[in-house]
Amino acid sequence: MSVTDYIATAGSSFPKSVPSGTKVYKDDCMYSFDTPENNELGLDVCMSCFQAFARAPQKNYTLEHYSEQRHPLYVNIVKKLKPESERTKREEEDENGSKTKQPKLEVQEQKETDIYDIITNVYVAPLDQSASIEESPEPVRLLANLILTANSAEKNDEIKAWENEVYPCEHSSNIVAEKNTIDLKKCSMCDLEENLWLCFTCGAVGCGREQFGSDLKGNSHALKHYEDTGHSVAVKLGSLSAEDEDNCDCYCYKCNDEVKVPQLGEKLLNFGIDLGTAVKTEKNLVELNLDRNMNWQFNLDGQDGELLTPVYGPGLTGLQNLGNSCYLNSTLQALFSFPSYRSFFADLDFDKLVKDPATDLRSHMIKLYDGLHSGRYSRPNELKGDDYQLGLKPSAFKSHIGADHYEFKTNKQQDANEFLLYLLDKLDKEFGLSLNQQFKFLLGSKLLCTECKTGTSSEELVDNISVALNAEVVGEDENGKKQYKEVNMSDCFSNSLGSEQIDGYQCDNCGKKTTAIKQTGFATYPENLIVNAQRIQLENWVPVKVDVPITLPEQIDLSAFAAPKFQDDEKRVEKGSALEGGAEFAPNEEAFAQLLSMGFPDVRCIKGLYNTGNKNAEDAMNWIFAHMEDADIDAPFNPAETAQTNTAGSGEPDLDAIDNLVAMGFTAQLAKKALVVNGNDVNVAVEWLFNNPDDNGIIEDTKPVVNVQKEAEELKDALLKNVDEPHAASYELKAVICHKGNSPHTGHYVVFVKHDGDWILFNDEKVVKCQSTNLADMVNCGYVYFFAKA
Repeated sequence: MSVTDYIATAGSSFPKSVPSGTKVYKDDCMYSFDTPENNELGLDVCMSCFQAFARAPQKNYTLEHYSEQRHPLYVNIVKKLKPESERTKREEEDENGSKTKQPKLEVQEQKETDIYDIITNVYVAPLDQSASIEESPEPVRLLANLILTANSAEKNDEIKAWENEVYPCEHSSNIVAEKNTIDLKKCSMCDLEENLWLCFTCGAVGCGREQFGSDLKGNSHALKHYEDTGHSVAVKLGSLSAEDEDNCDCYCYKCNDEVKVPQLGEKLLNFGIDLGTAVKTEKNLVELNLDRNMNWQFNLDGQDGELLTPVYGPGLTGLQNLGNSCYLNSTLQALFSFPSYRSFFADLDFDKLVKDPATDLRSHMIKLYDGLHSGRYSRPNELKGDDYQLGLKPSAFKSHIGADHYEFKTNKQQDANEFLLYLLDKLDKEFGLSLNQQFKFLLGSKLLCTECKTGTSSEELVDNISVALNAEVVGEDENGKKQYKEVNMSDCFSNSLGSEQIDGYQCDNCGKKTTAIKQTGFATYPENLIVNAQRIQLENWVPVKVDVPITLPEQIDLSAFAAPKFQDDEKRVEKGSALEGGAEFAPNEEAFAQLLSMGFPDVRCIKGLYNTGNKNAEDAMNWIFAHMEDADIDAPFNPAETAQTNTAGSGEPDLDAIDNLVAMGFTAQLAKKALVVNGNDVNVAVEWLFNNPDDNGIIEDTKPVVNVQKEAEELKDALLKNVDEPHAASYELKAVICHKGNSPHTGHYVVFVKHDGDWILFNDEKVVKCQSTNLADMVNCGYVYFFAKA
């Protein structure tokens, strides 16, 4: 049979269009990072299921898909880079006829056809032959052209992520403005004529904060105006645009966040500003952040000005910046630098029963491992120059891992440490504790009454530790930025794991109201240790990042921070509880106090903390709000009963749990799916439901759910048996995630990784070798430290 006859027969039943709601994957292979650009044979988009596969040197994924699914026809897309002389740049003529680049980031720099020669065909897998699309029978020709013109799955996810997610706050919704005629041309406190912010209350004009990584100047006089007057909401004058009112920059200093201002145009009239005729003259905050993240060099030059040497090879593959993904890129590079991660995924195969690998975390992690450590994609990018690698574009992974998280599903910059902890939790639920077991350890605590020398102790299974910094200001630089005294990492551990005096302690043993001493330390030491330096501190109730230099701890001995033991004159008693049932649960004291100060009853505070891992007030508060209507919300707390109803991965969903979700307005089918896909964790299921209100409730590709709680209990019991044995506590520094910027939600993240004895800097798709003189950023900007036992 000829190729044309085969196509006619196979495509006779093809639909005339891509079914509504179907994602078309055509950016990279479902199982590798091969693309139409980097694979000589291009990418094959299945005309039956619209997934993409590559005929790669390591494996023919297209043939494998045909063998398993019997889908014979594919749209083959090959993109060959044009010679540099033929590439055209996207330019526009100004009023004088001269050509200038478009300044706005939203405008694509170049059309794809300006860069590549794009070759398309219909590929017939069983015959291993191709035919022209235009010469193919009508059903095949029509469908192939629709596939080529449709937005890719990656593009649709990107559009969704960039949807405006800024909302009014209580302060921007209740502005009482004074009519005022003011000078809009410069700051009222200095001579700056750019980066100007107008106060909505009185019309004062002040310059904004200096934007890190950009040439936009600022002396923070708009912030000072807020501190002096309490007028919290301002608008950036240069962002005002009649054509793009939704993206005018408005900021609430009291909320410390971007906000919407209802009836913006009407309020601006109070100060003689007609929004209908306004022309944007400066980049807005989103554009500035994108520009910074996409182009920030982050000390790619040595101290004497020489360019650091790009390196290539297995384990030296960069990750492309998606506009805000430096936090994700740095985290992945740090984790995959550990041998335990590499060996874990090297031994795993793709689960071919999964219908859509793009929605499967296991598939993504195997794909990332192969991409980062095969070395196939670690080569120069011909478009950007030798400084940039071709690298990997982790768009599909980012879309999947953040799909159920209200922050990580957006294209805003995020906190790398928050993402790391979120990812570790997701991986635990997917693979069990075996993957991250080398990071887990017991953090022990001891509480002792100073009056009767009687106390309790406890151990908590954790996978990271945060250490406090002493932010001692020693001066200011020429720009007025605070300079801090350098600290030692051991001192940071002392700040967090030393003794703490608790006043007003009511002792259950002697009955006296006295003081107690609380001590915390390592009951066991992990093979690999994650340490977060608490650079985010409150100044005037506003979270700011402090750039305290931390002496580079290439080696550290933590034996001095072992968990405290009871001395001969001290008596340990079993930890009791005033809660019903006598079950043991000690709420996080700081978080508990915060919740009480918000006005929540004791029992709700305790339940909120218990059901969110006893971590922080914010998670517990969200749980309380989600369960305000529960019939038993104010019933006495019994951890034993709560554990039975909240046990993750215990098989079929609990009927009471389904009923509770149905009572919140969800269908029984959707409620059941929420519980099944989230391991019967009611709290996570509630979040999933609110993030997936349009899901059809059909459970597909279900697989055994990991019982994380049971595994954690078993691991804790195993570690407890070794608490009294001697433990090695000497560590070597393996990787450091560094951050430059005023807050973790702006600026830029990179990671330094120790690779074969050399420090390697991973700055997205730039990967360079560092000398010892080029490590100043690790001292000044270190944020998350990764250690391995020496």
